[in-house]
Amino acid sequence: MLFLIEVKLPIEYNYVIFLIDLGECTVLNSWRVTKYNPLHRNNEGSYLYDDWTSFHEVGDKVSLVNYLRVEEAYIQAIVAFMNDMNITTVYIHALELSSDRLTIQNEYDFTSDLWIGKSISIEEVKKLAKLTLREEAWCKLGIKNQFFVHFGYDYYMYIGANSTCYGARKSVESLGLYVEKFESPY
Repeated sequence: MLFLIEVKLPIEYNYVIFLIDLGECTVLNSWRVTKYNPLHRNNEGSYLYDDWTSFHEVGDKVSLVNYLRVEEAYIQAIVAFMNDMNITTVYIHALELSSDRLTIQNEYDFTSDLWIGKSISIEEVKKLAKLTLREEAWCKLGIKNQFFVHFGYDYYMYIGANSTCYGARKSVESLGLYVEKFESPY
């Protein structure tokens, strides 16, 4: 079942469209993929150090060069898992777009052709992931009962697969990211 919800906000925000898919993707393995070292978490799992958590902190808490390096690692992490599973396309399971922010990023043409249920290529996944990491969009991607990518707050990403994806996990760790067994909250 699919719902379209349009929310009118004050004029300075223009509008946000929420598209929600109630269908879920169930897989055997799920991981949290982050830039945060799990050794620096407390007993409740909270990260102990003050670190940047958003694209909007570029120039304040993180340099553009360091931000782009980490952003690219996250995008390559998705590609590594897709390649490990021989997946060339995924479906959009949930999508949220902010028209004002997309205009700033000059990506309106790309996102205007996206909808829930659409199959997108690895190249399109990379573009949508970049917009999501920059908080210009939000999405859930996947292939039902085989694979998913969910994005959370504070630069948390969740990937699930019906395979152990050992090669992908090692590849992602070589990019400087951490892969922890973890159930997606999304």
